[in-house]
Amino acid sequence: MSLLRLRSQSHPSIPTHMLTIADNQRDAYDSLVCLYCPSGVTGSEIHLILECPATSDVALDLIQFLTTLLYDTCQPDWSTLTTHQQTSLILGDPPSALPKKFHHVWLQSTLPAILDYVSHLETFLYDMT
Repeated sequence: MSLLRLRSQSHPSIPTHMLTIADNQRDAYDSLVCLYCPSGVTGSEIHLILECPATSDVALDLIQFLTTLLYDTCQPDWSTLTTHQQTSLILGDPPSALPKKFHHVWLQSTLPAILDYVSHLETFLYDMT
């Protein structure tokens, strides 16, 4: 799974990324449940990355790294961000409050860790199937 496939919502390991059409009707978003946990919740990228008991541990190192980097750059604390904002950071977006002139440095600092996370997540998901 590349970062591009994850960001473009086109990965078959994430239920809400799967295009399913039966009887000329698209499946409802909420009916696309997580394949990796028994909770029956919608299997979105937010759930898979941050909330799913089967996969959320994979992101712990990256979250710690991002938490430290947010602190070091005087950005809002990780715990104050919404799950959408946290997922956005994990998928490579700079913090919204970071001045644009620092985006390049942010990406240089975070991209290796993000790509490492995506690689670990991919390995984990493929090992589960």
